[in-house]
Amino acid sequence: MEINMHKKLLEIKNLHVSFFTPAGEVKAVGGIDYDLYSGEVMGIVGESGSGKSVEAYAIMGLLQSPGRVTGGSIKFEGRDVLAFTSKEQQSFRGNEVSMIFQNPMTCLNPVYTIGNQLIEAVCCHDVIPKNQAEARAIEMLTLVGINNPEQRMKQYPHELSGGMRQRVMIAMGLVCDPKILIADEPTTALDVTIQAQIIELMKEIQKLTGMAIIFITHNLGVVAEICDKVSVMYAGKIVEQGCVEDIFYKPKHPYTLGLLKSMPRVDEEQHERLIPIEGTPVDMLNPPPGCPFGPRCGFCMKICLRQEPPQIEVGDCHTAACWLLVDDAEKEAADAQ
Repeated sequence: MEINMHKKLLEIKNLHVSFFTPAGEVKAVGGIDYDLYSGEVMGIVGESGSGKSVEAYAIMGLLQSPGRVTGGSIKFEGRDVLAFTSKEQQSFRGNEVSMIFQNPMTCLNPVYTIGNQLIEAVCCHDVIPKNQAEARAIEMLTLVGINNPEQRMKQYPHELSGGMRQRVMIAMGLVCDPKILIADEPTTALDVTIQAQIIELMKEIQKLTGMAIIFITHNLGVVAEICDKVSVMYAGKIVEQGCVEDIFYKPKHPYTLGLLKSMPRVDEEQHERLIPIEGTPVDMLNPPPGCPFGPRCGFCMKICLRQEPPQIEVGDCHTAACWLLVDDAEKEAADAQ
């Protein structure tokens, strides 16, 4: 299959998402930008609460009240996703963009068989006879490596192992041939061996179909294995973005450095203690006025606590938002005021 790697599928510009709670506005996503091209795998990493899943739900139109998009744009092949009607949104989900959720046991309906749920996913988007939908479901189960797919179609979710349920979720996500697959921490609840199998499966399917993938995770080892580009999120913002090699070998943001230092490595000659990131995550109800990572940063300057840093280009398609990268940062801040 020939893949047009230069075709832009998704364009996110200055996206803001907030949750309006009785305690106040929680700015879960605070102005992020990225593009996704055909055949590309974009990794989105960061600790819990950084806004990784929220921006994915915004793309899919699955934000639950009291959350809503408050600014920015989401464009798919030039079309404004936020302006879709409910009918257009239903067609968009599944046919164009599909999502694998974090916990398959809570996403699969326990009172319906695997076959019923896969067939329903096909029939929601294509008007085809039930026997053709069933054949398509069996084909997908075979593609994701499930043995005896005809027998599995008759089973319920609780009768399958965790790895098998995750494979079913991947099959459900692929059953309508989407152009983009959003995988929201699909290996978190699995043991290491099954994780490796799921990652290898996704790599094979991605090469076979040519679809683009947004891979959301907090596991940098998984990012190195499957992704082409990486966006590092902290407190609802992208603090660093670049190709995998740049992020792992030439990181520029202190938060990215902290994530890498807290990750165990097998290539170290001597045993070294892992270095955790000190402090606690940002209170999104009352975020700090300057750099959100400033209170936890070992390189923090006065300006970091007063003003948010700009995105600085540090290489080809490699950017980071840090005052350390700005020459004469104090002077620039004074000029901007």
